[in-house]
Amino acid sequence: MSTSSPRPDPVIPDHEVLRKVGGGAYGEVWMARGVTGALRAVKVVYREDFDDERSFEREFEGILKFEPISRDHPGMVNILHVGRSPDQVSFYYYVMELGDDVIAGRDINPIEYEARTLRSDFKRTPGQRLETDFCIDVGVRLAEALRHLHDNGLAHRDVKPANVIFVAGKAKLADIGLVAARGQRTFVGTEGFVPPEGPGSAQADVYSLGKVLYEIASGKDRMDFPELPDDLPTGPERKRWQALNQIICDICEPQLSKRRISSAGDLADALRWLQEGKRRRRRRPVGALIATLLTSAVLVFGAWESFKGSAWNALMDNFGPQGIPQKQQNPGPAKEEWGSIKILTNSPGAKVYDESGRLSPSDTPTEALNVPVGKPVTFRIEKEGFRTEYLSFVVPESAATETEIKNVELKVDAPPLPALMWQDHLGQRYRPLEKGHESDRYVGAEEWEKYRAEKQPPADVAEFVEVDEPNNVKRKIALTSKGEAQAFCYWLATKGIEGGYLTDQYDVVPLMDEGFNHPGMSERAKQQGMRPFRCWVQTIDFATIHLDTEPAGAEIFVKASDSTFNNSAGKTNGMLTIGSLKPGKTELLVVLEGYKPLTEEVTLSPGQILPLKLKLELNNSVVMDRPWENGLGMRFVPVDREFMACIWETRVKDYDAYLADPESHAVRYPPEGLIQGPEHPVVNVSREDAERFCKWLTAREIKQERISSVHVYRLPTDLEWSLLAGTIEDPDASPAKREQQIEKVFPWGIEWPPPQLPDKVGNFADSAATKMPGISSDRIIAGYDDGFEATAPVGNFAPNKLGLYDLAGNVNEWVSDDYSSISLTRYGVLRGGAWNTYLKANLYTGYRNPQPKEVRGMEFRDILSGFRIVLAKDTPKQETAPNEINDDDNG
Repeated sequence: MSTSSPRPDPVIPDHEVLRKVGGGAYGEVWMARGVTGALRAVKVVYREDFDDERSFEREFEGILKFEPISRDHPGMVNILHVGRSPDQVSFYYYVMELGDDVIAGRDINPIEYEARTLRSDFKRTPGQRLETDFCIDVGVRLAEALRHLHDNGLAHRDVKPANVIFVAGKAKLADIGLVAARGQRTFVGTEGFVPPEGPGSAQADVYSLGKVLYEIASGKDRMDFPELPDDLPTGPERKRWQALNQIICDICEPQLSKRRISSAGDLADALRWLQEGKRRRRRRPVGALIATLLTSAVLVFGAWESFKGSAWNALMDNFGPQGIPQKQQNPGPAKEEWGSIKILTNSPGAKVYDESGRLSPSDTPTEALNVPVGKPVTFRIEKEGFRTEYLSFVVPESAATETEIKNVELKVDAPPLPALMWQDHLGQRYRPLEKGHESDRYVGAEEWEKYRAEKQPPADVAEFVEVDEPNNVKRKIALTSKGEAQAFCYWLATKGIEGGYLTDQYDVVPLMDEGFNHPGMSERAKQQGMRPFRCWVQTIDFATIHLDTEPAGAEIFVKASDSTFNNSAGKTNGMLTIGSLKPGKTELLVVLEGYKPLTEEVTLSPGQILPLKLKLELNNSVVMDRPWENGLGMRFVPVDREFMACIWETRVKDYDAYLADPESHAVRYPPEGLIQGPEHPVVNVSREDAERFCKWLTAREIKQERISSVHVYRLPTDLEWSLLAGTIEDPDASPAKREQQIEKVFPWGIEWPPPQLPDKVGNFADSAATKMPGISSDRIIAGYDDGFEATAPVGNFAPNKLGLYDLAGNVNEWVSDDYSSISLTRYGVLRGGAWNTYLKANLYTGYRNPQPKEVRGMEFRDILSGFRIVLAKDTPKQETAPNEINDDDNG
């Protein structure tokens, strides 16, 4: 079984492993970058996580069987490659398409990426059902995917929300690490999603999908089935929801013999009919069924005798006989309606295959193909020199009376191949040589003008002369400098990649004809060395760096093409291998807490393997696991390795430093009626003021090298503030929801009124506060005396266990979240109470003080509110459920 010691990062051939993005009992999921630059997900399944060799090999056999069929259905995450560890023993892996980001969709940032799953969608609004139409659409896609899986003799065995991932906004079945031949009875799966009879069968997968639909359609946990949601829909949606709920009940009936829907195909059909607003088909009486079968048998025999010699024979099960509507062949109440479609492509002559891999009798544009009305169909379109495309749609009713046209755009996929002639997107031809391809002729005026039109270089970067080419053809060619020729080739490579003629594995360089001489050359061209050039296309011989640092544990970032260090290559816990580096200059950023950030530029040769050891220099920068003082004298204590909190509320003198910086453009809002010194907490600041202060302080301390570019000052989230005060709350709820679950405890314990001996616990409305305007003797805590009329200097009262002061009283503290995720009016959240707080309920740790973001068009500020800051590794994802591709036990 698995060990608790950390594993080294896996080595995946032809992939640069970036970071782990999920994991659980059945392996780890890593983000990786392939040699083409595309981001992929890689599932790594370790031998040591299995009790015996046979169980491990059985799972490997399952993924091998699944790999070729995964790409044949749009409802399954595509498996692109399966392999074993370099030692052939430690693990196996499979490379998959990467799912959408939970926030940014397909705009994926490798550092901040979190996968969007059905679980994350559900958890973002805990306790609330998702839209009925969305649930039906997801159900149709997943049921069809299961049908495809079962038709190929496999079972998924762990269908649950966390294993439904979104790719380009569409739900797909993922985490197929448990896929195995149907009937294998090894107990796997997740409690509540596994039927009473156990996993491993097609019926079990359907039951699991039913529980998935129950959760998203009701907003309840699968263990609550069949309880109804608290907020049943109203209006037209109500009937659709009730019909969906009936289907779910049919699937999830505990007794197997009573389930009215037991196959993925039946479920897909039922959901499809509901999606199209039709009444669901019910099972027909046995007598009628037998009569229909006998009638159909006679008709089928007659049809077969006249049809078996047809070219459509191979397609009969899928497309139906050409020119003979299916409804005429199968009369009676069991008839299925058929329609016709034609498939066109922008490049004619493509081959069309149906879902079973059978070839259409004609290339594109195809003849009219018969397809079942109201059913989903998928076609695979292939043509040499183009990417394979998939066409999936539900056949509309109109196709029964008029042929439906489907137009598919084929995208070029024509990179150079060894020993074969090649043509680029400009139409230039290249001859194959030993290590690459060379253009047949010089770059001419026509190609150069296309470059000029897009790049808009200065008008004098090229001159043109006319030369004689074979077959007595006269042609103008471009003369330019080597630098401008390189720019042309870079443009050519970029456009070639965009058009599908090249990939990131290729490079284009100019071959200058230094000995060229022509009577039409100008003196300027001769003096400046302007010459014609050919283009040379070659596969990039990537370089590799083996990096070690002293001390170890540094995080390494590689500068991207946009001149940002946003690509983490990993940490130097031992030798770090950084592969897939283009020859030339590469810049690395080395970051380790407590040490000065180091930037190192190296020049790499093609294919070079460069051993590199870098020594870091100590400085006064932050180390996240020990107490630390920043450049303003603000003291921080660690909460965990990623997160530190200031022990005080932000002081007047801290904020004065911000106001005094002319680059901050900050405005002072004096607190009328308050007398404050430098050590008092700053007040009369809005949440936006506090956020602007954090942004200013982050930039200042990065510049001073006290923190690195991966650190950020910010306000704590609502959940983090509760953690600082000593309570653990629901991570998936909004502040408003958390407040409903409030516990009657205070930051100092359960005593009321607040204790005064041996140490006062906070600055509240006491007898001294009655000297302030608006605070009468009936608006104080009777018998309590903290000695301060209004705000007190920070640190005057006893700290909590973490060493944090004033989490109760002194000033209300802003957090970064809005009070409610569903309210149309945005309210900020203040925590902890202030110097004027006297009510018991307002001092509970779980109490939230919501305030409007704006009042009469102005940001909300008052003399009771300030803020505390934290230092973190990342900007938090507010009010968002944890999202991982994992094998957790909670669905």
